[in-house]
Amino acid sequence: MIERSTLAANVAEQLRAQIAAGKFGPGDYLPPQKDLAEQFGVGLSTIREAVQLLSAAGLLKSHPGKGTWISEEALNSLIPVQVVKTRLGELKARQVHEARAVIEVALAELAASRATEQDLERIESAMDSLRQAQDMPAFIAADLEFHLSVARAGHNDLLEQFYQLIQKLLVEMVDELIRLPHVVAESLPLQQAVMNAIERKDVQEARLAAQAHMDYIDELLKAYE
Repeated sequence: MIERSTLAANVAEQLRAQIAAGKFGPGDYLPPQKDLAEQFGVGLSTIREAVQLLSAAGLLKSHPGKGTWISEEALNSLIPVQVVKTRLGELKARQVHEARAVIEVALAELAASRATEQDLERIESAMDSLRQAQDMPAFIAADLEFHLSVARAGHNDLLEQFYQLIQKLLVEMVDELIRLPHVVAESLPLQQAVMNAIERKDVQEARLAAQAHMDYIDELLKAYE
């Protein structure tokens, strides 16, 4: 007979694999525990224990009455940024930005051809938060959400995970760049252009708009360096 704790660990590992594979992205809700129990052929108590294991590992968050969702820090838990830095050695900000630019432009193109109504709502909501941000921390949070919303709308799980990892590597640089004079006012039209192109499902326009935004960041990077 398999012990329940071992069974829960097996279920937790399968869920972890699904998160790593991109079946569930940061902010996505898990199916109801009853559905998960049916999916894995186990009891509700086993599912609850598996969820507790993943919550303790930082992959899941839950709230009574709301359900369980994938932590925004899930990718960092699966692929710790410090491990990447250790394996790759000293990473130059420009190297990481170049990688980000390639992936971000590609994801904007994909978003223009694949975005669902729900994706568009997320992008628009993030854009509204950018416009309404009353202080720098709120703007930085909304900026991150905007880019992640576009990345998710591309519906390429591997590219999305690479993008989120790059964002983690650039977090300090992005924080400093956004605080430079005039950046908030200048970046809003660039992000608006990306959103407009995605909404019109214009792949070429989305590529050009995303590239223009990356070129702008490249110019800011010269000040950072």
